[in-house]
Amino acid sequence: MRELLQKPEFLLLLVPLMPLIGFLVNGFFGRRMALASSGAVACGSIVLSFVIATSLFVSLISKGHTVQSYSFNWMHVGALDIHFRLLADPLSGLLMMVVTGVGSLIHIYSVGYMGHDKAYWRFFAYLNLFCFAMLMLVLGDSLVLMFLGWEGVGLCSYLLIGFWYTHKANSDAGKKAFVVNRVGDFGFMLGMFLLFWYFGSLNYGELAAGMREVVQPDSTLLNAACLCLFVGACGKSAQIPLYVWLPDAMAGPTPVSALIHAATMVTAGIYMIARLNFIWVHAETALTVVALVGALTAFFAGTIGLVQRDIKKVLAYSTVSQLGFMFMALGLGNFPVAIFHLFTHAFFKALLFLGSGSVIHSLEHTLGHGNPDSQDLFKMGGLKHKMPLTFATMLVGACGLAGIPLFSGFFSKDAILYAAFERQDALGLVVYALGLAAAVCTAFYSFRLIGLAFFGKWRGLEAAYAHADESPRSMGMPLFLLAIAAFGAGYLWLPAAFGVHFTPFADLLAPVWQQGQAFLRAAQSPLAMPVEHSHEALVREWVNMLISSVVAVGVSIFAFTIYSKPAGLERARKLVEGGLGAPYRLLLNKYYIDEIYDITIVRPIQLLSDVFFVIFDVIFIDLMLVNGSGLLVDLSSKVARRVQTGVVRHYLFAFVVGAALLLVMFLAVL
Repeated sequence: MRELLQKPEFLLLLVPLMPLIGFLVNGFFGRRMALASSGAVACGSIVLSFVIATSLFVSLISKGHTVQSYSFNWMHVGALDIHFRLLADPLSGLLMMVVTGVGSLIHIYSVGYMGHDKAYWRFFAYLNLFCFAMLMLVLGDSLVLMFLGWEGVGLCSYLLIGFWYTHKANSDAGKKAFVVNRVGDFGFMLGMFLLFWYFGSLNYGELAAGMREVVQPDSTLLNAACLCLFVGACGKSAQIPLYVWLPDAMAGPTPVSALIHAATMVTAGIYMIARLNFIWVHAETALTVVALVGALTAFFAGTIGLVQRDIKKVLAYSTVSQLGFMFMALGLGNFPVAIFHLFTHAFFKALLFLGSGSVIHSLEHTLGHGNPDSQDLFKMGGLKHKMPLTFATMLVGACGLAGIPLFSGFFSKDAILYAAFERQDALGLVVYALGLAAAVCTAFYSFRLIGLAFFGKWRGLEAAYAHADESPRSMGMPLFLLAIAAFGAGYLWLPAAFGVHFTPFADLLAPVWQQGQAFLRAAQSPLAMPVEHSHEALVREWVNMLISSVVAVGVSIFAFTIYSKPAGLERARKLVEGGLGAPYRLLLNKYYIDEIYDITIVRPIQLLSDVFFVIFDVIFIDLMLVNGSGLLVDLSSKVARRVQTGVVRHYLFAFVVGAALLLVMFLAVL
């Protein structure tokens, strides 16, 4: 056994296996287990997975090679031959660390947050199952295994969003997420079918080898395949037009929002495109679409976040916006920068969600579970004195999200804006303008949230403020650790303009982009990343950093000044009641997109389903097949009952009548 545990290929199998075991134990026996035992099983399984993942990742970095698990033939249908095999290379290894690391902290946080819930064991079973599915998504060595995890996290998202299913709004939110993601998944499957038709395989290694062997790839087919895959990415990573499920997903417990809808699952689309970067570089049209959709989503969702009252809805629209930034980088061909922002975003956004959960948890002691006032920013205020740790850690998260200089978001978000700024063409100009406008919105709503929740006078029920206090240690410790990561993660890739070559993050992932970048440089494509920065490029990078820093700091101070003081709130209220009333209502109602979807999509589908119900179910199946067949048997039995009476004189009468008819027929013939 000791020899087996020293083999990387076996350890790699254990990484997803640990949370799967936790799910099975809690799923089958959790109802009969003590709360402490149920939490210990769930937390212990994911923490052990993180320890094993860390060991593998260190080995991966030090030895500089990939790790593959044992494999077996999973399915063989015609030309399709799929092996069940896991792969840990720099990209999947990094995501493995994010899933298990952030997942471990959120599991520990959930021990305190969900301690009051009767279905404690069920929550942890779902959370473990999600981690297993997410690890399968990032570690599978083929698109089929990725799709297995892709559907698994979709199922777990549905279960966890609707966890408190006794409230209809929660169950409706879970169903909405499930249905919208199925639309995206249909596109994902079409993309897989096209790639299999072209390459004859869905294994990453074989796809990469196939691209190297093709002299002149069919760009039309590859663009079509990539656009279909992007539809799947729009569903899972909440981009226009399939973003509408994510804000409603806040109906789930806050740890769910932090793990699934901020740090891991919603980044699946970004990971998928980065994983297949060697194909996407041959689909320039598809990349242009990705960049434009990402930029539009970043700005669109950012504007909605400006006016939301629910503390979690602000962060939900912020997540949609930040995912748009990642897609901007992908569409501009800068895959490593997209993954860098994914990495930093996982920490500061998980921190902000858990911090908001700490606030909600404190207020629910008085207001009661599910009371909307516990999430209403305009019924908070002055909480920094009651919850100093939550305030300090959320301030770090807000600085990271807003891109305040020297915080992690400053490094990763500025790198995305610089990628657009450096293009110096029409696409780059449009993406940069929308990205900068989205950055303005980000800084504003980040410090609007801080000002409303932690400063000024308390605006809610006095009893709630009197009983508000800091969260328990099981919730405070993850906040503290995430705050450290949210501040320091950006220093793993310092800008070239700093004059210090410290880029371990970029160096780690360099082999992943090698094939795609080699093609781009040979084709002299504008998507190719520069090998060395010229003096002019360094000047442009400094200009970009200066602009974004002034925007981030200036807008943050402006928003904080307004929303941290009663006088500022009063001025904002008068502006809304005056000339800004119409734009405010438009943003507060989220551009009425849900209502438009309801009129143009939901109601016609419901009407069509009602028509089909009447025609096929009521008329054809019930009336004709089921009831009709019964009626036919009933009528035939009545006729048969008249003939077969069992009375001799009836039979004799029928005999005489029949004989008479035969005689008449015989005489007529003669």
